[in-house]
Amino acid sequence: MTRLWFSSTLLPALALALSAGAEDLPPLKRSDVIFQNSRSAQSLAILLATDSPFTHVGIVDFDDDGNPVVLEAVRTTRATPLQDWVDQGEGGDVAIYRMQDLTDDQAQAVTKAARSHFGKGYDPYFYRSEETLYCSELVHIAFRDGIGAELGRVQTLGALNLDSAAVRVLIEERWQTHPACADGQAEDADACLALIRDEPLVTPQAVAEDGRLKEVYSSFGD
Repeated sequence: MTRLWFSSTLLPALALALSAGAEDLPPLKRSDVIFQNSRSAQSLAILLATDSPFTHVGIVDFDDDGNPVVLEAVRTTRATPLQDWVDQGEGGDVAIYRMQDLTDDQAQAVTKAARSHFGKGYDPYFYRSEETLYCSELVHIAFRDGIGAELGRVQTLGALNLDSAAVRVLIEERWQTHPACADGQAEDADACLALIRDEPLVTPQAVAEDGRLKEVYSSFGD
């Protein structure tokens, strides 16, 4: 990726991705919310459960040299260079949403809140605990703790489409180690699902549907 240099006044607001797969992105702002369809093993299950092409989401920020990065909850919560983040998505497709009228201080507060969780492990259960995090949970709590705006409608697991084969496979793979089902709390996957149907969660699609965000770019459907 070409190194990007900005004055101190422009650094919080702008960067332009210039390498393959990100060259069409508009100027980015700190705290932009960026979506993709990831290539992770669970991506199809999330797509089907939420009826959305968005299966992964992060927050745009900048490193000390002014290069754009994405703050994301994956294997660990971390900053990933923008181009690497784009490359990990299906087809390189990206959608960018922006909370309008944020001040520089507010945008900084959001990314500072996200960075305070760096090093935490990934939550494969989408569980309510914040000791480990999943992608849209990080976005939700970063805006919550940074500026008091809880992005994304909180739903229950049972409100999603859990009938597809991909979703059932994911449940079968994970139920025995789920915090609410492990150590004999559930006999099988169906019993575990019954226990966790009311578990609250925030999906990438729920974040995208938040009326405080405006889509500023999308290559989905191109």
